[in-house]
Amino acid sequence: MKQEFTTVWLDTVKDIINSGKVVSPRGQHTRELPQRTITVNMNYPVLTIPSRKLSYKFMAAEAYWILSGDNRVKTIAPFNERISQFSDDGQTFFGAYGPKVVDQLTFVVDKLREDNDSRQAGLTIWRENPPATKDVPCTIAIFFNIRNAKLNCHVFMRSSDAWLGLPYDVFNFSMLTHLVCGLLNNVGDINVRPGGLYLTAASSHLYFRDINAAVDCIHAPTKPSLITPDNLYRHPDVLMSTLDKLRFSSPGDPLRWWEG
Repeated sequence: MKQEFTTVWLDTVKDIINSGKVVSPRGQHTRELPQRTITVNMNYPVLTIPSRKLSYKFMAAEAYWILSGDNRVKTIAPFNERISQFSDDGQTFFGAYGPKVVDQLTFVVDKLREDNDSRQAGLTIWRENPPATKDVPCTIAIFFNIRNAKLNCHVFMRSSDAWLGLPYDVFNFSMLTHLVCGLLNNVGDINVRPGGLYLTAASSHLYFRDINAAVDCIHAPTKPSLITPDNLYRHPDVLMSTLDKLRFSSPGDPLRWWEG
């Protein structure tokens, strides 16, 4: 399977622009496709379109933040000047994925160790009966299964902003899967590598304000998608150390494998 994310993202953006219907939640106009699933090869999880102007520092920082189980504003705000506006109290984020992921990670790994064919290795992100908050999580649940020696990740989202959120979400879920692979590969005789990310969103959309920029990206040059290093899914400590360092990296840093 060679569904590198750059190709998948371009197809998603085109489909929303060409076939999306106009809906306006909270009075903000979007083009939306309902119940859409994308499939990404998690060995190629980085969007490589220079004109999208992704913050690769924030991309790595958010993944590190989530996999560390963090929910504090002060540890992620230095990498994204706008993110603190989604905190209710200026200290933590109500919908942060990290605490939920870390609290349930042992269950996921144990299920897959006990039964390599298990269909029960899942965790939930959604908060039941959420109060009024600026930070309602977009992700509902994440499930993993091992098929043909590959660890697949199935993500269910209520909402997926194809421009702002999807490029970071795909990297985050892929790095989470790399972490689960590493935890499995370091115990017993299991030997797995990342497989497919199957991300289903009840609403896949673009805000009107981002459509022109998305069109520009469709016609812009892309860079080749390069495979993630093997040691990121073989050794959890290497993965975390690499993400930690990538938070402070710059273009040309050898750790940025996607740049070649």
